[in-house]
This record gives sequence, C-alpha cells and structure tokens, in this order.
Amino acid sequence: MLSSKTLAPYMRRYTIRIMLFMAAYVLILSGSLAFANNGAEHGKATLIGLALITAFPIIGVFWAIFRLLVETDDEYQRLLFAKQTLLATAFTLVIVTVWQFLEVYGVVTAGPQWMGVIWFAMLGLAAPITRWKA
Repeated sequence: MLSSKTLAPYMRRYTIRIMLFMAAYVLILSGSLAFANNGAEHGKATLIGLALITAFPIIGVFWAIFRLLVETDDEYQRLLFAKQTLLATAFTLVIVTVWQFLEVYGVVTAGPQWMGVIWFAMLGLAAPITRWKA
C-alpha cells in the first residue's frame, strides 16, 4: 500500500479533496434526508434547496477530478487519467442509453436514479482497463 509520502503532491491534493467532498456529501445527505423525512410538510422551494445543497459536494468531486487533470505534471499519467474519465463516461452513457430504450419498449418502467454513482463505479472499472490497454 502506498503511503502519503510516496504519492505525488498532486495525488495527495486530489485524495484530500475527494475525501473532504465525500465526507461533506455523507453529512449533508444524511442531514437533508433526515430533515426531509421528519414527517413535517416541506415546501417545494425547501426541497429544491435540499437537492441543490446535497448536489454541491458531488459537483466538487467532479471539480477535483478535473483539477487533477490540470495539476498532473506527468503527461503519461494525465493521458491515462483522461482516458479513464472518458471511458467511464462512455460506459455510463451505454448503460443509460440501453436502459432508456428498455423503457421506450416497455420492458422496464423506470431508469437508474443515481447516474453519479454509476459514473463513479465506471470510473473505478475503467482504471485497470485503461492501464491494461495503455
């Protein structure tokens, strides 16, 4: 296992950013869901606000990922990460496209609700594939 001392500075910054954004996401999501499901009636504006506040850390994660592309000083590593990101996006779009056609033809009634989760899973899947085919 790599220690933080063996990581490149840009990877340490990336790791810290991701950990902070994901911690914020878990806290905000937990609090927002508890508030929204507390049995009280909430106005539409309140629920929209909760949705936006919950989305901000995920937006931050995407910012951190693309910031890594800017800060990576090793061109080969930057290329691999760019390919990984594109492959994850392609995998996600394939899943969503197939699912939407299944909806069109009445095979299923609702599609995946957590596209970001699917994308992050595909980002993890794309990492070894990108490095294997590099």
